[in-house]
Amino acid sequence: MYTKPKYIQLIHIAKQKLGMDELAYRTMLAHLTGKNSTKQMTISELTKVLSELEGKGFRNTANKAVHSARKSKTTKPTIVDKIRVLWRAMHKQGIIRDGSDTALDQFARNIVNVELVKKGNNVLIMTVAGLNGDNKLATQVLERLKQWQKRVEGKNG
Repeated sequence: MYTKPKYIQLIHIAKQKLGMDELAYRTMLAHLTGKNSTKQMTISELTKVLSELEGKGFRNTANKAVHSARKSKTTKPTIVDKIRVLWRAMHKQGIIRDGSDTALDQFARNIVNVELVKKGNNVLIMTVAGLNGDNKLATQVLERLKQWQKRVEGKNG
């Protein structure tokens, strides 16, 4: 059960989503409740109007756990995910001979650990997954892969 303002908000959202013009909307309100404004209605009348709009195809997703759970499942791909995708794509293109994760880890180590040693950092990465917390280093690896791909495609194209 919602508050009166929430019902009014949902009804107005439904009106917009269903593409109802003002005349059709007001006619529907008058037909269902005898009133042509949601502000004049009681909660039971608002419920009746919302039910009618749901019958016309409006899907009410307000405050449903399913809706928020669905959102959280679609996470934004990390830079490391993008590195892996590009690595595999380059392998399929024939740019890279060994498309394994071990080879990718070695490639990343060659780039990142040199940079870390230059900065005096004695904590070195062993795998690409170790880049997950450091967007700067992960971006560096991704950009090197892109440059490599462009260079090879430029020679072949």
